[in-house]
This record gives sequence, C-alpha cells and structure tokens, in this order.
Amino acid sequence: MESNIKNIQAALENKLVSARKAGLKRMANIEHRLEFVDAFNGVDYINDAKSTDINSTWYSIDCLEEPIIWIASSCQYEEDYQLFDEIDTNKVKALIIMGQAKTELSEKFRGKIDTIALVDSLEEAVSKSTNLAESSDAVLFSPACSDYDSFKHYKEAGQLYRKLVREVQL
Repeated sequence: MESNIKNIQAALENKLVSARKAGLKRMANIEHRLEFVDAFNGVDYINDAKSTDINSTWYSIDCLEEPIIWIASSCQYEEDYQLFDEIDTNKVKALIIMGQAKTELSEKFRGKIDTIALVDSLEEAVSKSTNLAESSDAVLFSPACSDYDSFKHYKEAGQLYRKLVREVQL
C-alpha cells in the first residue's frame, strides 16, 4: 500500500515537472516573461521584467533548474515582505537588489542567500551579475515589484535589460 502511494506521488510529481517545462516553453514566446535574451560564457540571461509581483517571480524562480543570479527590484510602497518567505531560495546563488527599499528587502533574505548585493541601477545590476555568474548559471531579471521610481513600465525595464545584456559581450 505504501509503495503504491509513493508510486502515485512520483507519477504526479513527474506530471507537474512536465507541465511546468511545457508552460515555460510557451512562456518563452512572450516578450519580457521568462524571455531568453542571450547566452555567453555558459551563462543564460533571462528577461522576466513582466514579473512585477512576488507571485510571478516565485513562479519564474521555480521554473528554472540552474543556479540563479536573481536581479530584483524594491519599492517604497511595498509593505508586506512576508510573501517573500514563500520563495524557495535553494536555487538562488546570489541576489542583486536595486530600488528605494533595497536595504529592507535584503534583510528578508539575509541568512537564506549567501551573496546579496545592493546596487543603484539596472546597469550596475547587470555588471554585478556578470561578475558573479559562472558557467551553467542563469541571470534572471525578475523584479518582484513595480519599480516606478526607475521605470515608467515593465517594458522599459525589460528593453533596457536586453540592451545591457547584449552590451556585456562588447
């Protein structure tokens, strides 16, 4: 009986993983949503600028399999940082935070993520991520909040991220 339950559980987990991978492939066709930008030196750069809430970012982190250098944003009006407790940080190798409330957000992850860097701009975040990333890592720009202090819209942030990533090779 117990082995049947374990077999059923394993089958369900396999279906869930397959469904996530299929969903990720479909999402890859959506601009600014788990959008593959480029790869060099064995590092994948992913634009997830459309993830302007914690739930979307949680899903994006959950979908990736490789170690992640996560570029997040912060904002003054975000008051409930409890939702960040739901994010599985096991795959997050480093967290780079920009925005007005970067210090407050960094406190939420202290002790959970070994490397946390605070930066003042997306340009600085991409530069820092490139220095931290190693072959087989993914750099994920997934803000987790709407940073209206720095960008008018997520599209503006995503377009700048793509531009900056492509300039890294130069």
